[in-house]
Amino acid sequence: MSQLQLEVFIPAYPFTTAVGTRIERIELKRLTVKDLKQVRKISKDPADWDEPLIARSTGLLPEDLDNMDLADYLELQKRFQQVTGLGKSDENADAGAGAAGEVV
Repeated sequence: MSQLQLEVFIPAYPFTTAVGTRIERIELKRLTVKDLKQVRKISKDPADWDEPLIARSTGLLPEDLDNMDLADYLELQKRFQQVTGLGKSDENADAGAGAAGEVV
């Protein structure tokens, strides 16, 4: 069996959860198909999957993620998408003129 690897995210602005736990370090565990199936029950739209999947990956409640600084959340979301491979299709969605150059 392969060893479980965790990604660690250190928020620039630590925060406190609703139950009073101070969050200064967040571990992202790899997700399983089961995690994706559970999130798909909530929403069929992949655009809605990041928050519940991040919550499952970190062990935090979605309500706790709401207390994060926005800059930290966006960075965590980017890291999560890199770890899972989600969001790859949008990687160059706004790449400007692109390889062919600007069309006039």
